[in-house]
Amino acid sequence: MIKKWLTFSIQSHLFLAISTFVFSMGVLGQNQHALVFSFALSLAVLGVYNLNRLNKLKKEELPSELLFWYKENQFLLSFLATFCLLISALLYVNLLREDIATLLLLVAIGIITILYIFSRKQLNIRQIPGTKSLWVSLVWTCISVVIPKMTMGSFERNDLLYFILFFALTIPGDIRDSETDNPGMKTIPQLIGKRTAKLVFYGFIAMFLLLNYFMNPLSLIGIILVFIYILFLNRSSFRYELMDGLLLVLGFIYLFGKDIIP
Repeated sequence: MIKKWLTFSIQSHLFLAISTFVFSMGVLGQNQHALVFSFALSLAVLGVYNLNRLNKLKKEELPSELLFWYKENQFLLSFLATFCLLISALLYVNLLREDIATLLLLVAIGIITILYIFSRKQLNIRQIPGTKSLWVSLVWTCISVVIPKMTMGSFERNDLLYFILFFALTIPGDIRDSETDNPGMKTIPQLIGKRTAKLVFYGFIAMFLLLNYFMNPLSLIGIILVFIYILFLNRSSFRYELMDGLLLVLGFIYLFGKDIIP
């Protein structure tokens, strides 16, 4: 029963949504709108990621190990994606209705997401060689950091460092998808191989942590905890989906680090 629940939470991206919620709460801090922004973001993640997987299922682009599960749960995931995206959109419109600039930025991010998932007249920006990770990192940085912080009036240039984190987190997924992705996409694992791509992932995570340590309030203990998490997952195999749990770890560090560590 526990194994079945864990499988569902990972495959349905519920684990990613929960990790995103905690991360967002930690990044946005003590602000009256932090809870609603974080909830809207986690719903958007559930909706968009399941929509992307369902679209891949339709186009027969899913890896073989995921195919049966998604076929079995197709109806539930379709309902979940639609419901989450609807509620998320309503929350974002309510949050940004008085801030036209950030609302337009959200619309632009929505258009990029649609063009990333679906093909329109043979246009699918994900297929542009070498840009898959860049699009994903851009969308994540804008929707989880730039848009909420601009709305709250707390955006700083240092917040753009999160682009490095999100770029790093695209690499495990690209390693998993390297055999089903179109070779012309030229993702990092396709260009340099899976083993070297793992090293690039570790390098970007290390870069983010060091810059975050010097420019933002991330303690040395926090950095150690992140690396313990990575090493734990890497003991037996490279657990692609669970690497998203780095967002959960960082969120808890941002939320409670100052209370736990003097």
